[in-house]
Amino acid sequence: MKTSKIITMSALATALLLGGCKKFLDEKPLAQVAVEDFYKNRYDMEASVAAIYAAFQQEMIGKEQYTEKYMYWGEYRSDNFDRFLSYTKDYVDEIVLNSLTPTNQFSDWSGLYTVIGRANSTIKYMGQAASLDVTLTPALSNSYLSQAHAMRAISYFYLVRVWGDAPIRLEPYVNITEQSDFRRESKDKIISEVIIPDLEKAYSLVVKGSKPVVYNIGEAAICATLADVYMWKKDYPNAIKWINNLFAAKGPLGATYAGASEANLQPSATWKTLFTAPATSNESIWSIHWDYLKNGCACMQTSWTNNNKQVVVDEDIWATWFQPQTQPTRSPDIRPRQTADVFLAQPKPNRDRFIKWYPTAASPTAADPFPASNQLLPVYLTMYRLGDIYLLYAEALNGSGDLAGALKYLNFVRKRAMVPEYLATDPLVSNQTAMENTILDERQLELFGEGKRWFDLVRTNHVKQVMDPILKRRQTAAGNLEAPGFLNPETKAYWPLHRNVLNSNRQLTQNPGYTD
Repeated sequence: MKTSKIITMSALATALLLGGCKKFLDEKPLAQVAVEDFYKNRYDMEASVAAIYAAFQQEMIGKEQYTEKYMYWGEYRSDNFDRFLSYTKDYVDEIVLNSLTPTNQFSDWSGLYTVIGRANSTIKYMGQAASLDVTLTPALSNSYLSQAHAMRAISYFYLVRVWGDAPIRLEPYVNITEQSDFRRESKDKIISEVIIPDLEKAYSLVVKGSKPVVYNIGEAAICATLADVYMWKKDYPNAIKWINNLFAAKGPLGATYAGASEANLQPSATWKTLFTAPATSNESIWSIHWDYLKNGCACMQTSWTNNNKQVVVDEDIWATWFQPQTQPTRSPDIRPRQTADVFLAQPKPNRDRFIKWYPTAASPTAADPFPASNQLLPVYLTMYRLGDIYLLYAEALNGSGDLAGALKYLNFVRKRAMVPEYLATDPLVSNQTAMENTILDERQLELFGEGKRWFDLVRTNHVKQVMDPILKRRQTAAGNLEAPGFLNPETKAYWPLHRNVLNSNRQLTQNPGYTD
C-alpha cells in the first residue's frame, strides 16, 4: 500500500508574534496548501487513490493490535465466536453477549467516513488533475475514478449493514466554514441513491475483460458488491444479473470466472491458496493485502500468536465441526483443519488459534499445525471470492423459485470441500425455506472467519432464530440467570452510534434500543 500525501492546514499562529510585517501576513505559510491546489498531476491522483485503500485497510485490520473491524463487525457478534471467559475486556463482553453500549470502541464509524472523504476528493479533483497533466490519460482517470466510486460505495455499504441509517456526504470538505452536521438518511435511500449508483458508475468506467489486480476493487469485485447489495434488498433478479456479469469477468490468472462448475473453484488440494496467495488463484475476486514489513503485525484476536486471546471459536461449532477432525473416523471435509488448529494442546478452551490466513499443510497433523515464522508473514483478508458468490447465487436462485439451480451451486461448493452432495429428495433442500437454511449453514462453514456470518444472519432475518439459544447459553455462563437471549432483533441487530460520533454532530440520533 502506497503512502498518501498529507495536506497540512496549520496557520503558524506563533509566527505572528515575530513582527507586524504586512507582507508576511499576506503570504501563505509554506506548510499550507489549499485542497484544490493539491491535485495537479497523475502522481497526486495515484497517491489519492492509495490513500483511500490505506484508510480502508486500517479500518478493516486495525490501527492497533486486536482492533480488526473486519471481524468485530462481520463475525464476533455471531455464533462463530465467543469470548475467553477468564480473559476479556468490557467491549468484548458487550459484543458476544449482545449488550452493546455507545462507548464501545467498535461503534465508531469515523474511519469509514475517512475513506468516504478521501474518495470524495479523488472524484471531485480527477478532472482538474487530468487537465494539468497529459500523462493522466483518460484510461488512467477512469481506472482511478472507478476505484474511488467503488470504495465509497463499499464504505457506505458497511455503514448501512452495521448501523442502518447514516449521513450522506458526497463532496469533500474544502474549508472549515462548511456545514459539517448532517442528519441520518434511511438505509434504503443510501442503498438506492448512493451505493448502487456509485457501483454502476464504477462498473461503467472499469475496463471489461482485463486481468485484475486482486488487491484493487476491479470489475468482478464491483459485480460481487452489487450482487451482495441486491441480496440485501431481496431483489433476486438483479442479484442474478450481476453474478452473471461477474462470471463473464476475468480472474487474477486471466481466465474468466465462468461459474460453470466446481472446476472453476480453487481445487480441493490447494484450497488454502485462496487465503495465503490470492493473486495466484483464479477463485479470488478481491482481497486486502496487509504486509508485515510495511504495516506491522496483522495481530487479530483470532491470529496465530502466543499471547492470550479475548475471542475464541464458539463451543458449539467447535464441538460439531472442528473437534471431530481429531478422530480417526473424521469427516472428509477439507476445511476445518485448515481453518483452526484442532490439535493444539493447552488449557481449555483451546479454540483461539485461527490458521485460515496462514500457510499450513493441506491436511495438517498434530505434529505440523503451523510454521514457526508465522508472525513475519503477510495476511490477506478475503473480501469476495467465487465460492462465496456460488453460495450467494444459490440463495438468489432459491429466492427466485429455482431450487434445481440453487442445489447445483450449493453442491459445487460441497463437492470441492469433499463432503457428500445433497440429493433433490433430501428434506434439507426439498423446499425454499429448507434450502435457504441449508445454504446459510454452508456459508457458515465455507466462509468461516471471512467477515460474512453476522451480515448473513441480519440479511436473511435469521438473527433471532440462530442467536437466541446461543446468547441464552452465553448469558447463563456469564451469571445472568434470567438469560433473555436476543432481544429486539429489529433494532439490536444494528450497533449503537458511539458517543463521540453523537457529540460531533448534533443532528444525529441514537439507534433505537440504546441510550446515549
